Amino acid sequence: MYEPDGLSPQKSQLGLRSTLQELTLYDFLLESECLGGEVAKIFQANPLLPGIIITQEGKFTGMISRRRYFEHMSRPYSLELFSQQPLFILYRFTKTDLLILDRQTSIMTAVRQSLERSPELIHEPIVVQVEPDNYKLLDVHQLLLSQLQIHELATVAMRESQAQLRHQAQQLELALLELQRTQTQLIQTEKMSSLGQLVAGVAHEINNPIGFIYSNLHHAKEYTQGLMQMLEVYREHYPESIAEIAAESEKIELDYLLEDLPKVLNSMQQGAERVRDIVLSLRNFCRLDEAEMKQVNIHDGINNTIMLLQSQLKGKPGPEAIAIHKEYSDLPLVQCYPGQLNQVFMNILVNAIYAIIEWNKHENVDEKSQNKSQLCEPKNLHTNTQSSISNSTNSISAIRISTELIEGKKVIIRISDNGPGMTEDVRKRLFDPFFTTKPVGKGTGLGLSISYEIVVNQHGGELKCFSEPGKGTEFAIEIPLQQSSLAKILPRFA
Repeated sequence: MYEPDGLSPQKSQLGLRSTLQELTLYDFLLESECLGGEVAKIFQANPLLPGIIITQEGKFTGMISRRRYFEHMSRPYSLELFSQQPLFILYRFTKTDLLILDRQTSIMTAVRQSLERSPELIHEPIVVQVEPDNYKLLDVHQLLLSQLQIHELATVAMRESQAQLRHQAQQLELALLELQRTQTQLIQTEKMSSLGQLVAGVAHEINNPIGFIYSNLHHAKEYTQGLMQMLEVYREHYPESIAEIAAESEKIELDYLLEDLPKVLNSMQQGAERVRDIVLSLRNFCRLDEAEMKQVNIHDGINNTIMLLQSQLKGKPGPEAIAIHKEYSDLPLVQCYPGQLNQVFMNILVNAIYAIIEWNKHENVDEKSQNKSQLCEPKNLHTNTQSSISNSTNSISAIRISTELIEGKKVIIRISDNGPGMTEDVRKRLFDPFFTTKPVGKGTGLGLSISYEIVVNQHGGELKCFSEPGKGTEFAIEIPLQQSSLAKILPRFA
């Protein structure tokens, strides 16, 4: 049986020192011996309920979230298998690491600890211990809404505190900046985690049938070759066929069939290999299982990202197609968060492709052939923009990607294009959150801001941009080969 005690309402207006006990907490309890189908009834009757607390003889055992329950039950045969089984059997399959916090924990501390979780767990409800044997659930989205309210209060307080001591004003400003940064990270991380899980699931589902096709194509080619050889043997020993066989051969165009069938099988194999490569790139790009730092080949991440962008790079025949020039150095493995760096490569390449395509739409081809700049040559990061990007009469749109090992300690990835470039005012604001030059609906202004956060704060590196109007753009990503011991223990989204 379960106890639908509902929720504890928000008691008062929140402040900078507000704790979790002031938020809406859910305490729907369900005994582990109850049937799994009871969970669906509770969620349907309570659409805002983030999860259910599982107890055994009245004592806290665990928690199952709405998202994980429906995600698991939507799989083939799961509904029939688990709906009539005790809840503890389903819980064994959906069990994850829980974030358990005391009711006196401040909202800001809860936000920090929530962000320390891996991306696949970041939108799971938080378990709040109200009393020694009393637990309730806090929705992460409710935590975000509370953050917004505190943000508004902090803004008002900062305006009203102009007559107060300078130290107090500085503390409020720091709190406001921290709130804005953690809020943006929470939204973007949750979105990327959900998208990554969806893409990885689709890639897995595609991989199984294409594997059957690819593995059987080899046997099909062998069997076909054997039949064709057998037919040739018959022709050698019985060159004069009867009228009925000759008529049927002419009807099906046997000679053309024997010539074209191997080509058809070869094209099928090439198509299957192409699908297999795309699926592998999708799975490598997501890297959902790599929440910790790993030693990886940077070139694999770049190649996987390029593979996923092939449809945008090909464009139409002619000047609208974008060429990719890769100049890879011999690099050792790099210690990093591979999924995060893949996101950086994706953000920069998508921006370069968009800038080139938009420029191609509005510029005359003849004029561009005089003004387009040549892909930049390798350079020292301290050189100015004039020397970083040289002029060329080459009118082919292109993106150049190069890697280099510096002093045996750092890796530099340079991504440059021969697009329109940008003004100095735009370049200075490039990494500001929510700044974008794209039309409404085509850009959020978060891509490069998140990329800067990943490179600088998560990997202790540098992300720089060199550009001038009409002379293309270059991004230089510099990260150390090995992260410091301090970086390894800091939270990923601190």
